[in-house]
Amino acid sequence: MLLGRRNAVGVDIGSHSIKVCLLNEGNRGLSLKRFDVAPLPPDSVVDGAVMNFTRVQDKLRDLVTANKLRGRPCALSVSGHAVIIKKISLPEMSQQELDSSIMWEAEQYIPFDIKEVNVDVQILDPKAGQGQMDVLLVAAKKDVINDYVTIATEAGLDPAVVDVDTFAGQNMFELNYGFPPNETIAIINVGASMININVISNGVTQFTRDISMGGMLLTEEIQRQLNVTYEEAEHYKTGGSESLSSSAVFKEVQKLADRVAGTLVTEIQRSVEFFRATSVGERISRVYLSGGAAQMSALVRLIEQRLEVPAELVNPFKNIVIDTKRFDIALLQKIAPAAGVVVGLALRRGGDK
Repeated sequence: MLLGRRNAVGVDIGSHSIKVCLLNEGNRGLSLKRFDVAPLPPDSVVDGAVMNFTRVQDKLRDLVTANKLRGRPCALSVSGHAVIIKKISLPEMSQQELDSSIMWEAEQYIPFDIKEVNVDVQILDPKAGQGQMDVLLVAAKKDVINDYVTIATEAGLDPAVVDVDTFAGQNMFELNYGFPPNETIAIINVGASMININVISNGVTQFTRDISMGGMLLTEEIQRQLNVTYEEAEHYKTGGSESLSSSAVFKEVQKLADRVAGTLVTEIQRSVEFFRATSVGERISRVYLSGGAAQMSALVRLIEQRLEVPAELVNPFKNIVIDTKRFDIALLQKIAPAAGVVVGLALRRGGDK
């Protein structure tokens, strides 16, 4: 299959929405050509696994048609329990030797049957010392990948790349911010039902973890406490109508949001403390947050308090040229933090490693 070297359409199938993004490379650098979002009904995708095939497929097909993306190569990504990411030490060997032995090596680290997963590997440090090298091992369950690939194909796209949410976010970050030399940072993507943590030192991943919780916790709390439907809870969560801001309901929602933010930050803190305890001399200097749920007002503040490091929301469009005639800049900036993964995917091309 000859894919050419066109930028792929980034397709981020989350538990709350599907996002598509297409970038164009020109004389002025990267520009935004297409960006669109479609909400998904609740429980369509749970922990990275597609539960409602037809709904997800129809929503993606609508986005493909509306944005004239039919027939284009696309980049997809997976996360959650179906994905294993491990940094391992192996005896020094060439890439060729590693490729031929990796299935046997991987079997020791993966809790699934090796026949049920696709495995990829990248050498991080070929000379880690004492005849060893550091390697990043990534495995993803074939059935989950096949579901995503089938959905994209049926929706009219040509799947060219399957990535992992964590690394898509890392690509987005590198484009817009670059990696500070001699520093360790954490990129934390807080989605509707998943938190991806990626600790990076000198541009190299040191630690990753996926936590199965996110902004959906707040929706569920609003539903429970205010006795409202899912749709009403989502409406209140995102600010609702203008008159809402002074109401008692808004104050109650704010209280619930602060409590949920505290729960999410406790889980993030546990992972960061585990990293600190297992990494001698590594200190995280700054946290960068992306994902729709990262916009909870208390989240940045609580992370700064609990982890005692500066934290900020990322802007995935920071170094991307945007035509103000084609895109509503205010709307784009409002949803920007949620676009981290899809922008990272849109940087990929068919045939990429």
